[in-house]
Amino acid sequence: TLSREGLALTGPVVAYVTARAVEPVAGSYAGIIVRLDGTEPHDRTPPDDPAENPLSPGIPNFNFYSLEVVQRIGYDSFCPDNGVLLAKNKDKESRNGGPNGFNCFNWVIDAHPEDINMVDYIRPDGTPVMRTIADYRQLNDALFHAGLNSGSHYEWTDEHNRLHFYIIDLQRNGDGILVYKLGVRSLDGSRPQKRGVELKPPAISRMKESAEYHRFSITNTGEKNGNKETPGDHDIYRLSAEVSGGGWSVRLLNALASLRPGETEDIPVYVSVDKNGSGKATVTVTAQSESNPSEKAVSVYQLKAGKKLR
Repeated sequence: TLSREGLALTGPVVAYVTARAVEPVAGSYAGIIVRLDGTEPHDRTPPDDPAENPLSPGIPNFNFYSLEVVQRIGYDSFCPDNGVLLAKNKDKESRNGGPNGFNCFNWVIDAHPEDINMVDYIRPDGTPVMRTIADYRQLNDALFHAGLNSGSHYEWTDEHNRLHFYIIDLQRNGDGILVYKLGVRSLDGSRPQKRGVELKPPAISRMKESAEYHRFSITNTGEKNGNKETPGDHDIYRLSAEVSGGGWSVRLLNALASLRPGETEDIPVYVSVDKNGSGKATVTVTAQSESNPSEKAVSVYQLKAGKKLR
């Protein structure tokens, strides 16, 4: 369990979370809770009327956020998707207000709040009737995913409650159980330890194929806060990549990375060149600290097309 006020002091907290239908694997948790503590009101979302805005949770009296991993196994077998479930919760049930108010203790943050645009049923005359905007099945695409081009989103920000949530990465253990790497950060502060990042380019400078991965190396060069590792030692980095050269393109699998001080990991960058592309290109990869945006590393990499590609 974390707190909003505590996150402003510790910096971002990163943890591994296992699918909720099974016991957490070693080194992971069943979920993450972030209490909305501090001065009242605890939930600082502006009041809204669900009768006017069906996407509104109504009266802002929620007490904490929860992050869980949903996998279509066990009691979650009939869920429509795998991913991360982000929700606001109450310590006790209460009505959400408005003339059509109802008892509510859990409000799912929808990664796709737009209309799901799916047919509910077909009338006898053949006319399709669409699901209404307030239908609970609008949440069939609500889960968050890790990485780019996943079909969902990998982060969400609550400006009013000053929290930023990250779906950083995912992995499966030997039994195929999903384990997500999740992060949360306060928008109102971060532990004032030294933050830093370093990027190193690959050693290979020539393409062997028309499309292949080139692995950059990212290192957290920041410092721990004291002699012991703490949850706030982690830093979260935002990644981007671009290329200059006719007929060349680059793609990242993930826009986020997270490491403890001294840790290093690879960033796979997918590089491709078409048959009419230029003979060389410059790939630029950037990593920027979310805790201290002034800490940024840029790696520039010269790459040539192989002879058999020309």
